[in-house]
Amino acid sequence: MKNKLGKLEIIIFTGGAVVMVLELIGSRLLAPYLGTSIFVWSALIGIILGAMSLGYYLGGKFSQKNPKLEFLTQILFIASLSIILITILNKPVLNFSMSLGVKAGSIISTLALFTLPSIILGMVSPYAARLKIESVESSGGVVGNLYALSTVGSIFGTFLAGFYLIPTFGSIQILFGLSLILVLMSLLSGKKLLKIILIIVIISLFIANQKTENGYVYETDSTYNHIRVVDRLDPKSKKEVRVLYLATEAHSVIFKNSNDLFSPYHQLYLLDNLFKPEIKKTLTLGAGAYVAPINFLDRYPEAEMTVVEIDPEVTQVAKNYFKLKDNNRLKIIHQGGRIFLNNNQEKFDVIYGDAFASYFSIPFQLTTRQAVEKIYNSLNDNGILVLNIISSIEGEQSKFFQAEYLTLKEFFPQIYVFPAYYYGQNDAKRHQNIVVFASKNPKKLTKTDLLKNANQKQTELINQLWEKEIPIGQDIKILTDNFAPVDHYISKLL
Repeated sequence: MKNKLGKLEIIIFTGGAVVMVLELIGSRLLAPYLGTSIFVWSALIGIILGAMSLGYYLGGKFSQKNPKLEFLTQILFIASLSIILITILNKPVLNFSMSLGVKAGSIISTLALFTLPSIILGMVSPYAARLKIESVESSGGVVGNLYALSTVGSIFGTFLAGFYLIPTFGSIQILFGLSLILVLMSLLSGKKLLKIILIIVIISLFIANQKTENGYVYETDSTYNHIRVVDRLDPKSKKEVRVLYLATEAHSVIFKNSNDLFSPYHQLYLLDNLFKPEIKKTLTLGAGAYVAPINFLDRYPEAEMTVVEIDPEVTQVAKNYFKLKDNNRLKIIHQGGRIFLNNNQEKFDVIYGDAFASYFSIPFQLTTRQAVEKIYNSLNDNGILVLNIISSIEGEQSKFFQAEYLTLKEFFPQIYVFPAYYYGQNDAKRHQNIVVFASKNPKKLTKTDLLKNANQKQTELINQLWEKEIPIGQDIKILTDNFAPVDHYISKLL
């Protein structure tokens, strides 16, 4: 009897751990297709909880008739199979879900991939509880102890996934590992031949997956991102380019055999000294492949830059696969941008913000009035903020831009707007990169003022200045730490 109790405890703990690892891996699987917005997390948490509730009901139902440990191990075996199914179906399901948009796609993909294993794993605790209960009088204590053990397992799984598994292994590797653990647990009782065959299949699939060519120069999961490096031919220039993908999106693009700036929005950064002629000390929030910092250090041989990039793996990728090199004028801090701003005591001539370059997920804590105030206070007299935003200027898809513009106006007396893809003043509803120059200098600079000091390249870029008034909808409010519906606004872009 003691041996059986020991087996149940192992099963309960393992089941709780597997559920939480599976949920966290779900976010990594969905990220390259649907991002990591609040919609993705809401779908994962809500649907998995709903599926587990159904599993609790079914586990209790099945436990009423002749409960046996053998049946419980069969549940674990089926759960193992259902997780293998995720490794097979994830790409076709996610490719289809991506076409539905982030909201519907998150729901459909989570339903298709995670409902079945969550239901089956939900059956484990109530069935195990019934096996352990010997009398009505002891039932409350037994159920409480088992569910506490399951919760401890979930806590263990959460920390194991977040602090070790995800930064160390690929998502598919982890899924194979979960499947292998469950089938090993199923060996605790019942017939073993089929289970041993499944173990061999899982190991074979794991090895085959390791050898699969994905066409990427590099791919990994870090603590914060799903990272891919891809080489391709740019159809416009007919030149080879290298692209850094974070989750779903291309965050940085460079020419492989040239130092010319590829992205139109990065070219707009070349206007910085027209708004702040003396630039000696700067800050960048969000680095990607460090395209803008590298270009800045080339343009200003005497200037210094501090880069705050949350993900150390992104920095390492920039060093290994892009053109980032050690430079005594470049200081790199791996930290969240808002955390840095909260503690910052330094003053900068220019702050470059490139953390908003996303259709799917934006760190809302950097968009708010409180964050803008800290940015403003971190700038020297007449300092400027150069901010890259993906949005449109007018229409339904411009709400995030409008809200951020309104928030910036709380502090900065002058704001200049440059759409990266400019085809005339009537092209306001196109969603694109919009580079905003927010200046502490109260004097308004006209296009004529800017052209006086511009070189040939800057003269071309100045023509992209948006000179019409920025329309602000009546429903648009200043973003604050308390109210910042950024994910909702940017979902309009999809």
